[in-house]
Amino acid sequence: MEKRKKTKELSEDLRSIIVRKHGQSQGYKSISKDLNVPVSTVRSVINKFKAHGTVANLPRCGRKRKINERFQRKIVRMVDKEPRLTSKQLQAVLQSEGTTVSTRTIRRLLNEKGLYGRIPRKTPLLTQRHKKARLEFAKTYLRKQKTFWKNGNVLGKGINIEFTGKKRGLQRK
Repeated sequence: MEKRKKTKELSEDLRSIIVRKHGQSQGYKSISKDLNVPVSTVRSVINKFKAHGTVANLPRCGRKRKINERFQRKIVRMVDKEPRLTSKQLQAVLQSEGTTVSTRTIRRLLNEKGLYGRIPRKTPLLTQRHKKARLEFAKTYLRKQKTFWKNGNVLGKGINIEFTGKKRGLQRK
């Protein structure tokens, strides 16, 4: 089955023009041709006006969101800036600004925006200092002879590495 394309709703100005033209005794078809709007839309706008007395958008069903658009953008910006923030930390920030929201709501919002798994890493990534220290360590042992490695000087006394046969790994003497 083919999905229907979601259409935008008419502006309030256009809806009021439709009602005004209908009040001037114009028919559905002539209003439709004048404003380039389908006849069914003209009919539904006029029926809504007769039933409710207004062309404004009526309140829709469902609960309103606790986090408005502005706070949603702010949360996404905060997570982009500091990815290690937890949902509890975000909740504390929002609470300090006067919005009480559960951590589950924050995680749900982030999932909607494509940001999953707000549990921070157990260990941070390597810093430049770590990388530099690793490189220096590797350079110190780069030009060592084979006898140095066979004697087990790197791992300590009494530890031998065997690479023969099926068993591979550390063995104590």
